Amino acid sequence: MTKRIILVVVFVALGCSVALAQLSGLGKLGIGKSSSGSGVSIGDLSNSKGKAVGAYLQSTQELITSLEKAGEAFGVKKEVLEKLAAVRALNEGNINDKALEKARKSSEEAQEIIKQKMQETKAPSIESKKLMAESIAHLVNGIQKEQELVGEVQNLSNQAQAALSSASPTEVLKVKDIAGTALTLVKAIPMDLKLTKDILSSYVQYAKANNISVPGNATNLLKGE
Repeated sequence: MTKRIILVVVFVALGCSVALAQLSGLGKLGIGKSSSGSGVSIGDLSNSKGKAVGAYLQSTQELITSLEKAGEAFGVKKEVLEKLAAVRALNEGNINDKALEKARKSSEEAQEIIKQKMQETKAPSIESKKLMAESIAHLVNGIQKEQELVGEVQNLSNQAQAALSSASPTEVLKVKDIAGTALTLVKAIPMDLKLTKDILSSYVQYAKANNISVPGNATNLLKGE
């Protein structure tokens, strides 16, 4: 009886060892893991999306601050902030084509108010010069942040599109969301950069004509237009 019990225990132990070895082999093949066809996990794609959106919103905040300070320099801060309501409303949950287009249009309208006052103000005060210098610095920072994003969002878009082909039914909606956000940013950033560089160009021109300090890299950013 004792020998039979020992044999049963040994058999069960051997069976468990084989099963564990098989599971280990499946793990090495990636089975059971949440991964995409691009070789990047869904979690990594999600993290990359979060970082890209966060960086984009940071660059947008730099633009808001720049326009706000320029508006203050020419006495139209209130009007500028009213126009920027759509831009200030951007957050991680509403990064889509419609919202970004609306924000871009709002920025253009705010800049038109500033531009008109710039043309009327031939001799800015010391305080106005200080505010314009700060405005230009924030604008330069925003442009640099967005330029750094160009390659990142394109890479994220490519990886997310590749992941769609192998995503499980439970993952496909999440991957589509990542791919959609990435594509939205891929399309939006070049248009944003055109607008912000146009604004920077007009600010630098005004600064040079009125002895306002300009960051050394501002001219280099404009050379890459």
